Amino acid sequence: MKNDLESIATTLVFKVVGHPVIINGFLHGLRQPSMVVLLVINARNCQEWLNRVDQELSVLLKEPPGKNVSPLPVSGYSEQVHAVQSLLFWMGRLQESAGAPVYEAGKIIDIYPETSSVMIAIPTWSSSHPATGQLFFWLMNVFDVLSAGRNIYSSVQKFPAILKQMAQTVPHASNMPRFLRAAFDAGIPCYKIAGEVYQFGYGARSRWLDSSFTDQTSQIGTRLARVKTLAAKVLRSAGIPVPDHIMVSDVNGAEKAAFVLGFPVVVKPADMDGGVGVAAGLTTPEEVRKAFADAQKKSQNILVEKHHDGSDYRLTVFQGELIWAVERVPGGLTGDGISSVKNLLDRLNADPRRGDGHRSPLRRIILDDEAKSLLSKAGIGLNSVPREGEFVRLRSRANVACGGMPVAVFEQVHPDNTLLAVRAAAALRLDFAGVDLLIPDIRHSWRDSGAVVCEVNAQPSLGGITSIHLYLQLLRWLVQGSGRIPVAVIIGAPPEWNLAAAIADRLSLVGLVTGRGDHEGVSIGTASLTAGGLDLYTGGRMLMGEKGVDAMVFCINDASVLRTGLPFERFDLLVVAGSHLLRQPLLGEISEAVQLRTLFDVLSRSCDGKVILAAGSGLEVHGLPDSSSAEFLREPVEQRRLVVTIAEAMIAAEGNYSIEQPA
Repeated sequence: MKNDLESIATTLVFKVVGHPVIINGFLHGLRQPSMVVLLVINARNCQEWLNRVDQELSVLLKEPPGKNVSPLPVSGYSEQVHAVQSLLFWMGRLQESAGAPVYEAGKIIDIYPETSSVMIAIPTWSSSHPATGQLFFWLMNVFDVLSAGRNIYSSVQKFPAILKQMAQTVPHASNMPRFLRAAFDAGIPCYKIAGEVYQFGYGARSRWLDSSFTDQTSQIGTRLARVKTLAAKVLRSAGIPVPDHIMVSDVNGAEKAAFVLGFPVVVKPADMDGGVGVAAGLTTPEEVRKAFADAQKKSQNILVEKHHDGSDYRLTVFQGELIWAVERVPGGLTGDGISSVKNLLDRLNADPRRGDGHRSPLRRIILDDEAKSLLSKAGIGLNSVPREGEFVRLRSRANVACGGMPVAVFEQVHPDNTLLAVRAAAALRLDFAGVDLLIPDIRHSWRDSGAVVCEVNAQPSLGGITSIHLYLQLLRWLVQGSGRIPVAVIIGAPPEWNLAAAIADRLSLVGLVTGRGDHEGVSIGTASLTAGGLDLYTGGRMLMGEKGVDAMVFCINDASVLRTGLPFERFDLLVVAGSHLLRQPLLGEISEAVQLRTLFDVLSRSCDGKVILAAGSGLEVHGLPDSSSAEFLREPVEQRRLVVTIAEAMIAAEGNYSIEQPA
């Protein structure tokens, strides 16, 4: 191997040996899927050009120099290792810039000094493996070019397309990346099911989310909420105040409806959310005709609605309680008595929170026809200087997606307005809803001031300005405890011991239904789901999705997990019961003892409970890898005590996981 690797090394800083290996599960202590790469390194006098890497990539990401600096060399580390640390650092930053939900750093798995090579694991996302590989090879090229003192112009030209490809593979709805981040930070396990549906937690403690749809959201209520005429009919019958409206099929009908309802009016699609195609505050037939033409580009179902004056509030209701409220201030400017409208707009759009993409917390406000029309109505020009404190409106709608700014008002909501929002969500049988209320002042009762519910959103976006705390809070409400259930992985047990079945029987005595996978197949309690054994990854994913499973036990006798990864991020008990292992081409012609030790070293990094050796297991070990947080029981356990010891440890873990976590 040494001669082969040495022949590969060239003037390039990094050279990939073979092909990167995609681990769809979890391995090497990482809590996300990964791409494992073997690199040969040719790094000399690297500190100077690594500084250039930091400078050039900071500029590429449009961030101030010095904000992003790759790690300094650690005492005793070689230049080669330092170069790899920098590579991993920038890989993480580039993934972050593309919006990839990757929340941990890549890591060095093994170092081979005799061949100047290292094995690394790069966290990735389940749907972005090809894009991750493309980004990684692009980044290696940047290192090579800068180490040779050349210009990276051609590499920079390719970067937008690579970033775009990565961005297309990540969750697009604004809610889901924030739920994923909150879950990762809180240690709540999650993984993608299909499409945009994600599972949080395992087995009996698992819940599904699709943006802010839960697995208990009413399909009927959602359909009604999305058709505004139907939603208004349901709300009106429940005594909820809603604006009068008329469905129209052509522009003449829209103009007639405006005269029937009386100006001002609103024109909007009857079957779309998020302020798409909405034009409010229309006061002339010409404005109605233009608004109809714009709305018709989004939908063929157009609604003309009576406009109601008032501030725009979003009241978020979850399971019959008001959990948050914001006033949605329409996009506009506040004068300072010195600056012109143009200067104020430039200053507003310079806010780093404002952008044009769906991941931006706020949207930039473009001086388009809508903004120019509103300025004209107010008698204001681009060079006008608004008075200090004067608000200049540039958008007729208050949605954040249209440039609006949310302002938290949760503590100010009058009890009558709280009840109104809760009743509106309940009328449509929605467990989670965003109720849009037009009212002069949220601090005063709607009964006194008047108000209308203009929309109930069945899949509300929570946003990232005032309500970022809601993502973890909602997960705490949805997912019991930490979302985890007790999991044991047993290596090398002879099939005749039937350890998994014996442990399941023991756990059933305390009311825990155990899913298990072993040589007989996959079972839940006494019910067999498959005939014949499945690999740990496939069997584990099967059981993790079962709502009836309170605990899981897996007996493995091969090294397939090194190719697939674990189905779960972390588990509670690693048991080396014996050396009954099948030979694996993956590990080559190595002895059972080496195979057993390899499995032990890799899996123990993902165990955060107890590590147990059975007496006579054939594995000699006196400690765990530095990256493991597990508790190592140094005293071997006799076979006759193995079932009881494992069951007691799992029962203890179940007790910890059932404790409600603070929100």
